[in-house]
Amino acid sequence: MTALRPSASIRRSGRSTRGYTLLEIALVVTIIVLLVGAVVPLSSGFIREQRMRDAVRELLVLAKTARTEAMTTGRAAEVVFNKKGFALRRAGEDEPSESVTLARGMSYQLFPFSADKPLKPEGQRWIFQPTGLCEPVSVRIIENDAWIEVRFDPLTAGIEEESYNIP
Repeated sequence: MTALRPSASIRRSGRSTRGYTLLEIALVVTIIVLLVGAVVPLSSGFIREQRMRDAVRELLVLAKTARTEAMTTGRAAEVVFNKKGFALRRAGEDEPSESVTLARGMSYQLFPFSADKPLKPEGQRWIFQPTGLCEPVSVRIIENDAWIEVRFDPLTAGIEEESYNIP
């Protein structure tokens, strides 16, 4: 009796098909770990910058609101600064109506017009006259070793100049 053998066209090639080697998998995992390790520090700086910019934006909104309120009512409005943040006090109000609390680990400094040293924010007031004018002031928002400083325009209460240090 003769044994049947597969023909050459049906026969498998000498090389078998296998998966990836352990070395290939380890190399890919190493590359992924290196990429993630490089991206995480970059994204943490970006997140810190966004938190500080959010605080600046909130202060800008309060300043614009105080200016508009003073001009519409004909009575002075003010932004009140305290240790934890800042708040809007409308004309005739004893207590602030809108307030912003800074994120944990964040602080700020006030630099009134032509001041060499910052003032402690506790109890300081930024007054907006019915004419729409206010005292020019710079505010530096700080988180760890990073900061953003903005100088407000006394005519528009908008941001006139910005500088920053975000390592």
